[in-house]
Amino acid sequence: MAVYLLNKRFVHLLRLKKQMKKQDIIILSAVMLALVLIRVYFNIPNFNPLGAIALMGGVLFGRNWLAFLIPVSALFVGDLLLASNNALNQDYLFSASFLTVYASFGVMIALGMLLAKKPSLSGVLGGSLLAAIVFFAVTNAGSWFTLPEYPKTFNGLMAAYTAGIPFFRNTLVSQVLFSIGIYVVYSFATQRKLTLA
Repeated sequence: MAVYLLNKRFVHLLRLKKQMKKQDIIILSAVMLALVLIRVYFNIPNFNPLGAIALMGGVLFGRNWLAFLIPVSALFVGDLLLASNNALNQDYLFSASFLTVYASFGVMIALGMLLAKKPSLSGVLGGSLLAAIVFFAVTNAGSWFTLPEYPKTFNGLMAAYTAGIPFFRNTLVSQVLFSIGIYVVYSFATQRKLTLA
């Protein structure tokens, strides 16, 4: 009888865990969609939650296909909304720049997945700094590779990186602020313990 009761309790706990996961997925997806809408309506160059959505998708969804599906889908919805109102954004969709940006998001998601085992505020901070550097490095290398104004030499690559420096501050600040914000909001919304280190 005792074994039956323990087994029944274990099955009940597994069901609760699955329900919490579904609830957590819904909460995190809603936070990401809200941030994408903020980006659409308050479009400040290089100051947006996109990199944070990618990084934190990896951190909070962990080693799961949802870590790629939900953040990339949310980012793509934002790009479609921007393209529906602006011809410049229509040209951006599926361009070489678009593909480079999404490649950098893929790297950020993978970075977040590495941090997923033990998410903490310090891990999110360090991951945010690294994610901003990844975005800067990948997208500016992509600009050098695809844009005709940069010669395909080492000096041309350095010129592309130099041209990107004025935008890096906004990228870095927004990456850190939005990543920490997502971590804190998600922790409170799901009643998870905030870990500092």
